This record gives sequence, C-alpha cells and structure tokens, in this order.
Amino acid sequence: MKRILVIITLVSGLSLGGSWAHAEEGAAAFLGKTNLTGMLATSYNYNFNNPNPAAGNDNLMRVFDVDHNDFSINQAKVQFENAPNDWSKFVLDLTVGEDAAVFTSAGFGADEFDIWEAYGELTAPVGNGMTFTIGKFATLMGAEVIESTANYNTSRSLLFGFAIPFNHTGFHIAYPFSDKFTGMIGVVNGWDNVMDNNKAKSIHGRLAYTYNDAWSFILQGIAGPEQAGSDGNWRTLIDAIVSWTPTEETAVILNYDLGKEEGVAGAGFANWQGAALVLHHTLNDWFGVSLRGEFFDDDGSRNNAGVANTVFAEGTLTSHFYLTDGWETRLEFRHDYASNAAFVRNNGAVRSFQDTVSAELLYRF
Repeated sequence: MKRILVIITLVSGLSLGGSWAHAEEGAAAFLGKTNLTGMLATSYNYNFNNPNPAAGNDNLMRVFDVDHNDFSINQAKVQFENAPNDWSKFVLDLTVGEDAAVFTSAGFGADEFDIWEAYGELTAPVGNGMTFTIGKFATLMGAEVIESTANYNTSRSLLFGFAIPFNHTGFHIAYPFSDKFTGMIGVVNGWDNVMDNNKAKSIHGRLAYTYNDAWSFILQGIAGPEQAGSDGNWRTLIDAIVSWTPTEETAVILNYDLGKEEGVAGAGFANWQGAALVLHHTLNDWFGVSLRGEFFDDDGSRNNAGVANTVFAEGTLTSHFYLTDGWETRLEFRHDYASNAAFVRNNGAVRSFQDTVSAELLYRF
C-alpha cells in the first residue's frame, strides 16, 4: 500500500519528505480527479473447416479470434483518465488478455499484457483551442477499434487486421476550425512500434467534417518509411470513413482503405485496398443486430494466409443481447471467401471459404 502511495505522491508532485498523512491527502486529491473505466471481453469460436491447431492451422484472415474450438479471455482492460483542469489530462490504458499479444507494440509490452495507451494532452488557448497530444495512442485509421465493446461485431474486419496500423508513439496537434470542421497532423515513430525501427519518422493526419447530427466524413492517412533499417522505402495509407446515424438506434458506416509500400521483395512494391460497410440497428432495450460486408484486395504482402494476388471477402451477422448493468452477449456467424484457395482444413487440404460461429460475453463499467 505504501509503495502505491509513493507512486501517486510522485505523480501528484508532492514531496516524499512530507508526512504520510500529507501523501494520502495528495493521493485522494489525485484519485478524485481520475475517471476509471474498463471492460472485459471473453469469447468462444468454432470454425466449420475444423483446422488443426497442432499443425499450426488457425482461423486465417482473422485478427484476435484465431483459435478454433477455443474459449478465450480476449481483453481485461482498465483506463485511468486524470484531468486536473480544463486544459490538460493524462490517459493510461492497461490491457491484459490474448488480444494484447497481437497488438502489443514492438519494443514495448509483453505477451498478453500491453500498455495500450499512455499519453498527455494539453489544450492551448489559441483561437478555438489547439490540442497537443504526446505519448502512445491508438491509430487514427479505421472505423473499428481495439476495444470490443465499442465495435458492432465480435470479429474484427479484414481492413482492421491487415490494411491499417494499431497504434503509434509520437505526437499530433488538433485544431477545430469550426464546430463542423477539424484538422489534425502529427509525427510518429511508425506502425505499431514504441522504439522506431529506422531513423525516419512517419507523418499522419486527419480532416473531419460533421455535416449535421446524422452525417460525418473523415479523410485521414499516414506516410513514411516503415521497413527495419531503411529510411527510403515509404509506406503510404489513405483511410476514408463516412458515417450516417439517422436515429439513435441506427448506424451505417462505410470505410475505404488504399495502401502502397515501396521496396517490397519480389514485385518491388506492394499494393492493397478494401472497403467495408457496417449496418447496425437496435430494435429495443434488450436486442440489436449488426451486419458487415467487405472485401480486401491484396497482392500477398499484407494477408496472413500466405497467398498472393487474392481478393478476400467476408459477410458477418451479429446479434446483440443487452443484459443488465453493463453486460452484453453477442452471437455471430461469419462467412469468409477467397478468390484463391486459402483456408486450411483439418486434413491439410485448402478451400476457398471458411464459416465460423462465435459467442461473446462483454462487461463494461
């Protein structure tokens, strides 16, 4: 307990030479301005292709739900957000679970544990307010996020897993030009690494426009050298999102990604693109349904199925059962298709499709 108080005392700027009573008062003041939120996600997944995990066969073209016939503790996450005043805050997000082993950054974190976000934010009284963010934070790209509770489907999209990065370490500056139009630009180490793998940096940015309460448009991107030890071969990604929420119960999201990378072995460059459409509707207080369809066109540089010049597509139907006090259960069916045989069966044969079902239990506070 004393060790915890020492840490809180340091963060609060209190002197260690003071009394423990003084330290406890500082800790109480610090915690009083700290908002604690969290979530738990656990799931079961079954693949009708019955791939053999002992032979290294997994649910291919998946992000987190890679294990067949397996119960998983995907995420146990807590987030501390301390805002001592109106113009500054600090965010610390800790995640434990099987998902963390996938999205942990190079040079930071360990299997099944990750400091997902750790950043400070300051807003300067410039014009409408210029916000500076520095540290480790989630990527701007994509329509889906790491947190299961914030997505409409249990499984992540092909675009989320293979077209975009997960997180960055660096800084960005955001400025609201009006109540409808916001811009952001920054410099980061690269894709999914706390310690840069070369001497160059990447530039990322966003332009967001809110037409009205129903329509919003986002255009964003990132560009820079991402190959280890190479400062010249650039990876460039453009990400576009259109959102339509005609009512509180209904949401429609369209996401498009276009990427290219220079200096890739073989062809000399890599290209990928894809689009996803998500429809969600909450029917009543206890039930909702989500439908996602997408394609991902990859020359072989991004997918994990080991096939080149292949178009992947998937259709996902997810049902939501809203329980009490932050609890939710989801049931999902997903069909994946590939233009070339890519999905491995138990006997080692490959086929052009796979069907999976999953059940997920979520809790948020």
